[in-house]
Amino acid sequence: MENRVTSAPAPPSLPERVPRVAAMPTPEQSRVRRSTERLIALGYGLTYDAIVRSFEPYQSLLQEVAAFVGRSHDGRDRATVRVLDVACGTGTVALDLARRGYAVVGLDAVGSLVKIARDRGAGLRGGEVEFQQTDVASDPVPGAGTYDVLVSMHTLYWHPDPRRLLEGCRRALKPGGHAVFLTYSRPARVAGTFRRIRVSQGWAPALRSLRWLVPTALFERFRDYEPHYMSAEQFHEALRAAGFRVLEARSTFLADLSLIAWVRADDGARPTS
Repeated sequence: MENRVTSAPAPPSLPERVPRVAAMPTPEQSRVRRSTERLIALGYGLTYDAIVRSFEPYQSLLQEVAAFVGRSHDGRDRATVRVLDVACGTGTVALDLARRGYAVVGLDAVGSLVKIARDRGAGLRGGEVEFQQTDVASDPVPGAGTYDVLVSMHTLYWHPDPRRLLEGCRRALKPGGHAVFLTYSRPARVAGTFRRIRVSQGWAPALRSLRWLVPTALFERFRDYEPHYMSAEQFHEALRAAGFRVLEARSTFLADLSLIAWVRADDGARPTS
């Protein structure tokens, strides 16, 4: 005899999950959020400079960037080469390039970081450097179209509009100008990155890496932003869409945490919206 199991009628199906729409922040909430974000950025910027000053992997990264900048100007007198540092923070990269003899302009959207960068550059010996408060993605770039080389260190992954940022960078360069972009390909997880370095380089470099990994992880935890980590393919596609031709690219920094690309403004291509 066949056993049949009957069930009660199914309850009405639940509606498809509807994404929650966050309530629009009040002007006061927006002001507090912006103020908090600036304080966090300021604190991290000051800490970061102290950390990277003698952190060998970061100093090697600066050398890597400087080598690409050097390949971008065909041996011209460095004093005649205009370099733009986008999202310059407290000026670490801009000042490094200025000490090498370049004429550098550093831009950052956070005014307090720009002030620190100006103070740090006041006694500079070497090239020319100036700092201005500007968000390349939304503000007119001072001297747009006159820069020979542009650098942007780990900006794309946190900026709220990386497409517009890249388009602003493209407009800042002379025709045929060059740029060096870095972005993170994955989060800077302390345990995972430590393990990768230990396996590939040994305990001593892994332990030294904690000097950068721990404060960076803390900063990322408290920062209010939506990260944009990219694969190499996504990174290159974003650069091409903004009107750049990738000349050379590779993984770099701590356990290949970052992607670096040396590019040229493609005169035959325009940014695609």
